Amino acid sequence: MRSIKDIEIEIEESHEVSGEKRILIVDDQIFNIRALKIILEYKFGVKASACDHAFNGREALEIIEKDVLKQREYGQECTYPLILMDCNMPVMDGYEASQQIRQLYW
Repeated sequence: MRSIKDIEIEIEESHEVSGEKRILIVDDQIFNIRALKIILEYKFGVKASACDHAFNGREALEIIEKDVLKQREYGQECTYPLILMDCNMPVMDGYEASQQIRQLYW
């Protein structure tokens, strides 16, 4: 399991505060994450480098929270207008994570 510090480093490396919109894929199966990235790239023209991922709802919530706080400092909106969330995951499932994200940030 990745630590919060690992997630923070990944977010910082994946994008700077630039207003760039990204997609967050949340799934506990790496195969599904890779498959979604391929579909997004070949079907919709979204580069895989524009996609971030988390392996459970808790990680997704931490990524969104960090992003929202960072973007607010610069007067910008959340970097993730689209989150593709699996429903059944360990630690925190997609239903609970989605509910918490909506309550806290939208």
